[in-house]
Amino acid sequence: MLDLQAFERLFREHHAHCLAFAIHYTGDPYEAEEVVQLVFSQLWEKRESIMINGSERSYLFTAIRNTAISQWRKQNVRAEKELSFGRMQDDIVHLSVQARELEQKLQLALEKLPERCREVFLLSRKEQLKYAEIATVMNISVKTVENQMGKALKILHQELREYLNLFF
Repeated sequence: MLDLQAFERLFREHHAHCLAFAIHYTGDPYEAEEVVQLVFSQLWEKRESIMINGSERSYLFTAIRNTAISQWRKQNVRAEKELSFGRMQDDIVHLSVQARELEQKLQLALEKLPERCREVFLLSRKEQLKYAEIATVMNISVKTVENQMGKALKILHQELREYLNLFF
C-alpha cells in the first residue's frame, strides 16, 4: 500500500530519472512527460493494491516502458485508421467521378440507338416492363421486342465497354 508521503517521496526521487528514461523510449519530451504523468497517476489510482517488491526504479521503468509501448500502439492504430479513412474518401470521390462519367456516356450511347430500339430499351430497363407488355404498348410482336433489345444491348455494350470492369 502506498500512502501520500510514500508517493511524494517516490515522485521526488524518481521523476527526473523516469522522464529521462521515457524521453529515451519515446524520442519526444512532450510525449515522455505524458507517459510519466500517466504512470504516476495510475500508480496513485491503484495505490491501495500496489505492492512494490524490489527496486522502485525498476518497477517505474517497466511501467514507463509498457505505457510508452501501449501509447505508441494506440497512435499507430489511430494513424492507420485515419490513413485508411483518407484512402476510402479518395476511393469514394474516384467512384463518384466514374459514376458521373458513366452516366454521361450512357446518355450519349442511348442517343446513338435507333428510336424504336431506344424506346424498347427504356421501357424494359427504366419502366421495368416485360417484353409482352412492351409489345402491347408499342403495338409490335414480342419477337420484335426481343430483337430490338438484343440490338440495343449489343450497341450499348460496344459504347460502354471501357466501363464494364466497374461491374465485374
